[in-house]
Amino acid sequence: MLAAMSTAACSSSSTSAPPPDTAQVAVADAAARLEGGWVLTEFQPDAPLEPMLATWLASQMNQLKVTFHAGSMRLEGVGVSVERSYRVTQAAADGFSLTIVDPTNVEYRATGAFQANIVAFTSLSDPWRGHGRLRRSP
Repeated sequence: MLAAMSTAACSSSSTSAPPPDTAQVAVADAAARLEGGWVLTEFQPDAPLEPMLATWLASQMNQLKVTFHAGSMRLEGVGVSVERSYRVTQAAADGFSLTIVDPTNVEYRATGAFQANIVAFTSLSDPWRGHGRLRRSP
């Protein structure tokens, strides 16, 4: 009987794969869900913007297109066309944390939550601290 139990224990341990890292799986899932095009539909800064920035922001509503693809984020809007790198740093369920890096290696942090075809986000870095929404573009 001991021989049968040890044989069963040895065979099951040698054929079982290590469990997946759930944190890495969640990050990969969030990154995959972000892939594609989005449109800025709403943004409320935490502090009032100077008039020129406020006017510029207003012109971007429903115009600014954000495309996520393979670690690259492209923004195209009224008078703006930029590309940044990004990475999903944490994720769980429908929420995630994101770091965006500009060409001078300055990092900007944000959090987000998937809500059907919407991403509700919070920008945690100046000068754009605030809350907004992106809608999946058709």
